[in-house]
Amino acid sequence: MNKYRLISYVLLGFFATLFIGLGIRWLMHHSNEPPSEISKIKIGIIPITDCAQIYVAKYTGIFGKYDLEVELVPLAGGATILQALSAGSVDIAFSNLASVVFYEKNVGKLQRLEGGTFMNAQFSEAGLVVRADSGINNLSDLRGKTIAVNSLKNIVDLAVLRALRKQGVTAPQIHLVELPFKDMEAALRAGRIDAATLPEPILTRAMGSGNLKNLGDHFVLAFGEIYSTGYLTLTNQFSSRKDVFQRFNDAIYEATPITNAYGPEVLSAISQVTKVTQSDLLRSGRPRFVDNVPESAMEQMKTWLEEEGFLEH
Repeated sequence: MNKYRLISYVLLGFFATLFIGLGIRWLMHHSNEPPSEISKIKIGIIPITDCAQIYVAKYTGIFGKYDLEVELVPLAGGATILQALSAGSVDIAFSNLASVVFYEKNVGKLQRLEGGTFMNAQFSEAGLVVRADSGINNLSDLRGKTIAVNSLKNIVDLAVLRALRKQGVTAPQIHLVELPFKDMEAALRAGRIDAATLPEPILTRAMGSGNLKNLGDHFVLAFGEIYSTGYLTLTNQFSSRKDVFQRFNDAIYEATPITNAYGPEVLSAISQVTKVTQSDLLRSGRPRFVDNVPESAMEQMKTWLEEEGFLEH
């Protein structure tokens, strides 16, 4: 046998033995690892554009990629969702920052998770709406009127009060009533309220039906710019299921730039939850979706709540 051929056979045998050995070591090392398990989580949401990061992660398969099976639980507002979180009805809460401040003052600290919204004049996605034939033409005309908010003592009525105060209208001069966002347009058209605080995409759909006037985005009028919402869980839940919440964070981090791009998959995801057509969504405003809400935004919210008398110093 040619000596070179002999050497080739020897080397071939050596490497074959080496790779088989490495394969056996890999199998021995990984055989004790548990198979990947799907983790089920319930997320309390409001069916509005603000929660689009969640919709995108769910309906584009991003949550599935991170072995998360997500159930959306629609509720009326941040305070209600935080109550559901506290009661164990949901695992993660979407909430406005004002409701978070109240919860942490009265109940206890919450664990911040990835995701949230930022609003300013460019990223405007709400409106203080009146009937076009109401004779109400500006904020000062709302003196003595009834204004609907989704939840009392939260971010929406805080914005309304601050915006009106800048126009010389004080809290005792208006009447705030609580209504779910989805019911506001009908109440406004029926004359049961004088003004509605509509978020997107409800705002665009309502304005498209005619005979309504938008006096402006109450958040922009009140604050200029604001981090408005975020996602949270209970601290003990986070400690006991840290891996699950880390996977949620990773999924939202991946979904955020996709959501901000606002492509067809985003429109489809929002439409599935809000039942608003994709054509209306294309015309509607939206916030800027953020990976996380800075803690400084929570401190700013506390200051605003104190200034309006919602929170004691």
